[in-house]
Amino acid sequence: MKRNPGHLPSEAVGKRVRVQLRRGTMGTEDPNPMSPPGWAADGKSGCKWALTGSPFDIVEFEVIA
Repeated sequence: MKRNPGHLPSEAVGKRVRVQLRRGTMGTEDPNPMSPPGWAADGKSGCKWALTGSPFDIVEFEVIA
């Protein structure tokens, strides 16, 4: 996994990512079996990449699709 730079990483544009949150947990995925894995990195329902100190900040990510 790579560290979150605090902004949308160029390699994640238009992709889906698996994330590690500051609170120590992996980002939960949609339990619907028809949903794609991971989270959208950008777009309307994409990730918030800003580092604010929140326990829900993304600290590490991995591009998966």
